[in-house]
Amino acid sequence: MNGALLRAGYKFGLSLLLGVFLMAGCGYDLEGTLRPGRLKSARTISIPAFVNKTNEPSLGRAVTKAVRSRFLRDGRLRVSDSPDADVALEGVLRAYRLSPIGFTRADRAQQYRVVVRTRIRLRDKERQKLLINQDLESHAEFAISSSIAQSDTNRSNANQQVADSLSKDVVSLVLEDF
Repeated sequence: MNGALLRAGYKFGLSLLLGVFLMAGCGYDLEGTLRPGRLKSARTISIPAFVNKTNEPSLGRAVTKAVRSRFLRDGRLRVSDSPDADVALEGVLRAYRLSPIGFTRADRAQQYRVVVRTRIRLRDKERQKLLINQDLESHAEFAISSSIAQSDTNRSNANQQVADSLSKDVVSLVLEDF
């Protein structure tokens, strides 16, 4: 009797697990296929290096890499270095600002907020039409340490967080109209 109950419970558990995987699989298959109407015919996107008009030297490279990686992971548009890509995404890093947001009792800054303003343009190359022309702002925070090296690492990590956040915003703007 116990063996029959154990087998029935085992079969039920397996069926339940299989059902969960099938339902999750269906949602996953649909994820990377939807695009806004303005991009229905687009299959490829070129993403040249973002122009860095700030005084933060490696920020343009970090943002460009993050945006390209995010589009590659998304998969709805194939990233292409070809000048014949269907659409071109251009970015200009226009401003980089550090603002102190946390202070010690001696009134010394111990935490900063990084704010980056970026202009994003998306062009339909076939129709020679500007599809998006919008400013985005991204930010992250970091702590100052008693070690200069650690403070520099914290700032670099905050810059990477800004790049990652901006990449999410750009993909959302281009592919989901947000």
